[in-house]
Amino acid sequence: MDRSEEILQQLKQAGYKFTGKRKEIIDIFVENRDKYLAAKDLYERVKQKHPNVSYDTIYRTLSLLLDKEIIEKMEFNDEASKFRLSCDHDDPRHHHHHHLVCLGCGSTSIVAECPMEFLQEKLDNFTVTNHRFEIQGYCSSCAGTPQ
Repeated sequence: MDRSEEILQQLKQAGYKFTGKRKEIIDIFVENRDKYLAAKDLYERVKQKHPNVSYDTIYRTLSLLLDKEIIEKMEFNDEASKFRLSCDHDDPRHHHHHHLVCLGCGSTSIVAECPMEFLQEKLDNFTVTNHRFEIQGYCSSCAGTPQ
């Protein structure tokens, strides 16, 4: 079963119905799993197959996928939020990691090292229950373009 089907099955088991537009949005996230996408980008792509799609449908689906922790949200400097498929930590190929995030194109790269190991010893009187590190900047393709 591919990742799109796993997500659709997860939603079905949680009581959510299958729609072609919802499947298309999930497929787009799976195809672009290493990239943050704006709602506008999703709308334009879904509209190619479903001309009657509305922004409301896009935002309702984003809200559902965020609520189910299927996607992640990040604020970018230049515009509104962007979204990406959450890493599938149940998949043994995905170990604990963090990301480099390009502020230009939204692409992501995995950083295997975890700075938490260094920070933990400096955090007195504080118990960490979870953490997330993202290093933001520009990839080699975007570094030379005006921002």
